[in-house]
Amino acid sequence: MNRKIFKIELKKIHWLENYGDEDNLDLCAHGKVCVTISDEIIADNSSDSNDCWSLTAMALHLLRTLELNHTSESLVGDCLVPGEGHHIDHHQNDPMVHIETVYPMVEGKNWWVIHQDNQVRLLTKSNSETIIPFEDYKYEVLKFVDKVQDFYESSKPKTLPKDEYDKDGYLKLWKEWELRRNKWK
Repeated sequence: MNRKIFKIELKKIHWLENYGDEDNLDLCAHGKVCVTISDEIIADNSSDSNDCWSLTAMALHLLRTLELNHTSESLVGDCLVPGEGHHIDHHQNDPMVHIETVYPMVEGKNWWVIHQDNQVRLLTKSNSETIIPFEDYKYEVLKFVDKVQDFYESSKPKTLPKDEYDKDGYLKLWKEWELRRNKWK
């Protein structure tokens, strides 16, 4: 039986360990997550101690899917769960940032999100399709996004990059995040 569920389980969230006590230098939250659509585990890196995904990029990409479809023709990011996000690209007049990843060379996970009326179609790489109410989808996305944001808020304030382009990209990321998150308060 195909249960109509969408679940994001945050298993672990942290800053990269190579920064030591200076976690204020790591601008991206990393960690372990498990995403389930119906009975299929779409993403799960919890068994690999060396694998930590870019949770900041994942949260922003999922926030975008509350309003936008994510399909091969219209991506909200390289993939929904990037294994690595290593640079924030941005353009002056575009409110969205692009978190550059090395997907698919560095493992990440992806599925398609398509809005239909008050429902969301989730299509996996195995060609499984699950349709859930938009409210259920939104609840799960916002629960995850808020956990990532709470982690930032409970951590040391971030030291902004000295490079103006990188600093502007980071600030623009958070501006987009806040605009998208505040739409659902």
